[in-house]
Amino acid sequence: MNFSKKEISILIELVFSILFIVFFMPYFYENRLISYDFNFITTKIIQIAIFSTIYFSLAYSMLEFFYKNKMNNDERDDLISSKSYRLAYILLDLGIVVVLGHLLSDSPLQTNGTIIFLIITLLLAVSLIKSLFQLYLYKTS
Repeated sequence: MNFSKKEISILIELVFSILFIVFFMPYFYENRLISYDFNFITTKIIQIAIFSTIYFSLAYSMLEFFYKNKMNNDERDDLISSKSYRLAYILLDLGIVVVLGHLLSDSPLQTNGTIIFLIITLLLAVSLIKSLFQLYLYKTS
């Protein structure tokens, strides 16, 4: 299978989302029923920031090393980008409505751990769907 530089860039985003789910979501899932002390969670935020920086630096450096040609954006790229981001915004809006509905209900699971878990899950789901849709559009057009 032959991938363009743009498609590999999208695959890098997909792999990052999957790695984030594997490495960091178990922590948020295990602690979703407790209230977080935000001084305690700063270590996890620092770990996520360092992981993200190292991952994207290495991945995009290797991408530039192996694909030396410059990406040319044309109308197709703009159309694919606008379609995928429109879908992502719609999903994000719907997800925010669901999270707000959860907050407004008298659910016993209203600790800030649950809210953080729901928001991170929502953002990861939207990111994965957007990237998969973008990759699908590149492969089918």
